[in-house]
Amino acid sequence: MRLTIGICFMVLSMATRVNSLVGITWGRQQTQQLVPSMVVDLLLQNKIPALRLMTSGYDIVEVFADTNISISVTLNNQFVWQANRKELAYAWINDRIKAPINKGVKIVELAVGSEPFSNTFYKDKRYDHVVGVLRLMRQSLDEMGLGHVRTTTGHGMDVLKVTKFPSEADFRDNIKGPMLDLLYEFNKTGTPFLIYMFPIHFVKDVLNYTMEFAFLDNKSGFKIQDDNATYTNAVEFMIDSLAWAIKKAGYPKMKIMVGQIGWPTDGYPHATAKNAERFHKGLLKFLASNKGTPLRPGPIHMFLHSLTDENLCNTTFGAFQRHWGIYQSNGNPKYKIDFSLQDRDDYPTQAKGIVKMPSRWCKFNGDKSNMNLVNKNYYLACKEADCTVLEKGASCGGISSESKVSYAFNAYFQKYKQDIDHCDFEGLGEIVSTNPSTKNCEFPVEILAFQDVLSNGMVLRI
Repeated sequence: MRLTIGICFMVLSMATRVNSLVGITWGRQQTQQLVPSMVVDLLLQNKIPALRLMTSGYDIVEVFADTNISISVTLNNQFVWQANRKELAYAWINDRIKAPINKGVKIVELAVGSEPFSNTFYKDKRYDHVVGVLRLMRQSLDEMGLGHVRTTTGHGMDVLKVTKFPSEADFRDNIKGPMLDLLYEFNKTGTPFLIYMFPIHFVKDVLNYTMEFAFLDNKSGFKIQDDNATYTNAVEFMIDSLAWAIKKAGYPKMKIMVGQIGWPTDGYPHATAKNAERFHKGLLKFLASNKGTPLRPGPIHMFLHSLTDENLCNTTFGAFQRHWGIYQSNGNPKYKIDFSLQDRDDYPTQAKGIVKMPSRWCKFNGDKSNMNLVNKNYYLACKEADCTVLEKGASCGGISSESKVSYAFNAYFQKYKQDIDHCDFEGLGEIVSTNPSTKNCEFPVEILAFQDVLSNGMVLRI
C-alpha cells in the first residue's frame, strides 16, 4: 500500500551556512498603500534580500535604487499586448527595465504573464500568446545589453494533473504544447521554473487530505509513500510533483524556484494568524536546513506571499485572496516570523512613519424601521468596500447583523478617507469616536495613502 499512516517526527536542523534564499512578494491592490520608502525600510530592517513585484512597479520601482535588493517585476496577462511587437517590447523594456537599472535599481527578473494556463484562479481565459511575447522580450533584453535579466512566467500547481503521488504527476494534456515551448525557452537560458504554491488550498481542495499535511511540522502522522520517497508535508510533495512533470518533459536538471508561497489569515477554513505563524515557522526551518526534497535535495529559493493584505484584490476564488499579508495593510505585523532563517521567536519589524487617519468610525445608527433600506445600503457599501471578513467562518463572521452593517458602513467610510458624505447611507450612518470593534473583529481606521501626505494642513501629491 503506497499511502500509509504512521507517526512521523520531523527533525530539521539549522545549517551552519544558509544557502536558501527567502524573498517576499508585494501586490498593491489596496485602497491605502504603504509609502514605497517604508517598504524599502521594512525589507532592509528584516534583512529580506529580494522582492517580487506583482506589477511592473513603474511608478515606484526607482525607490529601490542603490539598496541592493533584487527586484522581479511582472508584466501581467492583461497588459501583455503592450509588448507584442518588437518596437513595443523595446519601448516597454526601455521604460520599465533599462531606465530603472541605469538609476541603480537591481532588476534581475521579468515575469511575462502570471498563471496564463490556470484552470482555477484565472480559469476564465487562457493566454497562450504569452509564450511568443516571452521570446520577444528575451530577444529584446539581449539586444539591449540586459542579458542578465531573467525572463520567466509564473505558474500555479494547476498546470499539473491531479495525482495522489508525485511520481505520477504530469502537465495537463490541454496545455502540454505551450508548456513544452516554455520549458524549451527556460532551458535555453538556464531560467528556473517559477511555481506558485499554496499548501492550504492544495491540501483541502485538491488532495482532500488532513490539513496537518499542509504544515511542515505535521503532527498527524499522515504521510505519502511514493516508492522510495516519503512525504510528510505538502510543500515537498508539491515541489517533487512539479519536478517529476519537468523530468518527464525532458528537463530533469531544470531548477525550480517558488515564486509565491504563503498562508492566508482570514476568509478560508484554517486561515488564521496562529496557523500562518506555525506554517511559516516550519517552512523557514525547512529552508534553513538546505535539505531540499526527496527528488530535489539542496537549497531552495522561495518568495513568501505576501508583504501586506490587499483589500481590492479580486475575490472570484475566495475571500482569502485579500488576506495573504504577513503585515496588515497599515504596516502592523500579524504574527511572529523570522526572515533571517535563525528561528527567532520575534515579530518582524513594524513599518515606521505610518500616518493614520483620525480615530473615528462610521456605524449604523440602529434605525430598523425600513430594513429594505438598511439591506440596500449594506450591499452597496460591501460592493465598494472590503467586507470579506464578514463571511461565514471569517474573523467577523460571528458578529451580530447590526454590527455587520456597521462594519460595512465603516469600511466604505475609510475607503473614501473618512469623507463625511460617505457616512450618510440615506440617513442610516453616524460618525463616532468610540471604537466599535469587538474582541475578534477589528473595525479598521485606514492609513494615509502613499500618494497623500499631510504637510502644513495641505495634501501633497508625491
